[in-house]
Amino acid sequence: MPKSRVIKITNRKIYRPDKSLDEKQVGVLIDACLQRLTDISDTVSAWKNIVKPGERIGIKPNCLGGKALSSSPIIAQALVNGMISAGLTDSDIIIWERTNRELERAGYELNYSTNNGLRCFGTDSRGVGYGTEFHQSGQVASLISTIYENMLDKNINFPILKDHSIAGLSGGLKNMYGLVHNPNKYHPDHCNPYAADLSNLPIVRQKNILTVCDLTRVQYHGGPGFQGSYLVYPGAVMMSFDPVALDACGYKIIDDLRVQNKMKTLRDSQREPLWLKTAQQLGLGNADPDRIDFYEEDIT
Repeated sequence: MPKSRVIKITNRKIYRPDKSLDEKQVGVLIDACLQRLTDISDTVSAWKNIVKPGERIGIKPNCLGGKALSSSPIIAQALVNGMISAGLTDSDIIIWERTNRELERAGYELNYSTNNGLRCFGTDSRGVGYGTEFHQSGQVASLISTIYENMLDKNINFPILKDHSIAGLSGGLKNMYGLVHNPNKYHPDHCNPYAADLSNLPIVRQKNILTVCDLTRVQYHGGPGFQGSYLVYPGAVMMSFDPVALDACGYKIIDDLRVQNKMKTLRDSQREPLWLKTAQQLGLGNADPDRIDFYEEDIT
């Protein structure tokens, strides 16, 4: 397998004095990250390389942590704006999660209408729910959200990076737990091999085209729920076409923050995310640092 590219761009101008995000500077950040990832200097052309007019595109944030620790609606809107610039309409795009409650708590505005712009709703919405066909890979057998199964051609996985008390870290692969009807079944043994097996479902491999990780806030301990004492504000976004490589870089970010704050590493805490190695063995991507081309830049 060739090396995987992971891009991390920092722009600390995104923060207003109260740590809320400035829409214009977030747009600059997303544009820069996408241009570096695709090696295309024009953002519109870069998006056209990923999505096509008429395709139905999903954006799957992680909204478990409320406004303080969820994938930012402002970054989601920047992704939407980029795809619209490439010829999609806002009605081609669905921002989706497990539940409407989680979306609302994270600051997203619900919209179910197919005739009124950008849609945003949860799998628990009336008439949505889960499919009737089990999808199976390894030790995972699950029903899939009908949003993902029937309403989308492609999906952008949009996690926020944080510590996870069981999995070690929550990033792209762990965010896919929000896809299935029985995520509670997939937490034994620190989510290994379940996090890998879930992303190895053929429908996930087929439709997940890009991972965009929110690093505007990172929590390095006490997750997955919000614990403000362990929150930092790196002012960054990370992108990759390889979800495993992105999570491997996220693992290093979490560990580095823990060491800087005189805490045990995830391995020493008995929470090493071994599902990353399992995912590499399944051919989902590269977890070995020697197989990852990691590029970071500060454009502040």
